[in-house]
This record gives sequence, structure tokens and C-alpha cells, in this order.
Amino acid sequence: MTVTEAPATPLRRPPRSRADAWMNRSFAFAGSDIRRKTLAVIILGLPALAPLFFTARPVIARDTDILTDLNADVLGSASMLLLLATLAVTPLVTLTGARWFVPLRRWYGVVLGITATADAVIAAITSDFTGGIAGRLTGHTFLLAGLVMVLIMIPLTITAANWAQRWLGRYWPGLQKMTYLVWALLWVHLALLEGLGYQNGTNGPSSLRDGMPIAHQRLFQLTACSLILVLLRIPPVRRWTTAHRRAAWLVFAPLIALAVVAYAYIVNEELFKGIGCFRLQPPGGD
Repeated sequence: MTVTEAPATPLRRPPRSRADAWMNRSFAFAGSDIRRKTLAVIILGLPALAPLFFTARPVIARDTDILTDLNADVLGSASMLLLLATLAVTPLVTLTGARWFVPLRRWYGVVLGITATADAVIAAITSDFTGGIAGRLTGHTFLLAGLVMVLIMIPLTITAANWAQRWLGRYWPGLQKMTYLVWALLWVHLALLEGLGYQNGTNGPSSLRDGMPIAHQRLFQLTACSLILVLLRIPPVRRWTTAHRRAAWLVFAPLIALAVVAYAYIVNEELFKGIGCFRLQPPGGD
């Protein structure tokens, strides 16, 4: 993975899918030929920058109150969304046989590294934990797990470029597989933060109450999204899926639906709190 994942090297070049063939066609725009794939990747990639946009205004305004209230919700939750999006690329290739969207894996991974680092830096400056910068980053076990995740993601982000892949050679895929450690540490981080998913009816890492604590708990959402992503990485399952794609969609439909619903919950809250952050008005505030 590039903060992304290094897919297994195929034994032979897979045949191009109908979707890939259609996406590789070009259309004329403003006197130039643009590939459909290029436009689709840009459209799907731009939303990854939204969380950084949401927090830009309070950072520029130096509104530490807003950042203290919403930084973990906006940038922290965005990091989880981006990690799951990065991890979803390889299973989608397995399920569909298409590869036109594979460049998104690197893009999401790079933006993930930037977003997670920004989250850690802002938290070190603005959070309410005592002990200065060290206390704000390592004063609790869940904070320490989060810091370790960021420290792992920094070299993964730096080495995401093609030059790093050429320079590292056969060591590059092994380094990028450290993303799986980030994935596991995120589960540990949320388990420590939310008490294995139960947080007295509050919503995510904030203190807001919404009446649906289970549906909104980050740990449960991460688990729901991860089930299908883990399953489709098991070699026998991956091989069977590749050979029986039509049947696989039916077999895995419940887990796919569960993941989509859980991901939609995270996106919904990201937009809700992100817009409030940009407006310098926390949700529920005046």
C-alpha cells in the first residue's frame, strides 16, 4: 500500500476488464483529449482533501477552542475514512477485475499520511491533556497508540513516490505492508479510547449524545468496514472470488452492505462536524 498497500505480484498480466476498456477511452474537452479514467480518478480523489479544508479556517484563525473540540472528530475520523478507502482498493480489484481506480490507492495513502500528521500536530498544541506536548501525545495508552500509528505512516507517506519504489526495490512492498500494522493499531486505539465500543451513549470521541451510540461508535464502524476487507485478503477466498465473481457478489452482499452502511455513518458525521469546524461553530453550539 502507499500508506497504501503493495498488492501481490500476479503470475501473469490479467486481461483488461470491460470497465477498464471503457475508462481508457478519451473524450474531447476544450480542444484536448481527456481519458475518462483520469477524470473519474480526479473526481473520486478530491473529497480526500475536504477534512484539511474544514480545519484550515480555525487553524488560520488560531481558534484553539474549536480545534480542541473538533480536531479529533474531523481529522481523526478522516484518517480512518482514508485508511479504509486505501485498504478497499485491492478487494475491489478482486471483486470487479477492474484496475482503473488503482491510482487512488496511492493518493488516498498520501493524503492519509498528511491528515494523520496534521491531526497529531494540532492535538499536541491544542488538546486539554496535561503534561505539555509529551502529555498530549503519550499521556494515555490510546494517545500512545495513535502516536505510533502516525510515526509509522510518516515513512510510508514519504516512500509512496515512484522514485522511492525504485530506490527501495524489493524492500518497498515489505515496508508498505506496515500499513496493516497501522490498521491493527487503529483498532487498539479505538478500543482503548471507547472502552471496547461502549462510551456511555456518547458519539465517537466527542461528548455529544445522539441516541444511537452503537451505530456511531468508531470501533464498531471500523470492525464493520474491516470484515469484508480482511476476508477478501485471505488467499483461498481471493482466488475463489477471482474465479467466481458473479457468485461472490451474492455471497458477500451482506458484509458489503454492512461495510457501506458503516462507512456512510462515518462520512455523514465527518461532513456534519467538518462543516461546523469550518464555520467555527461546533455542532450543538450557539
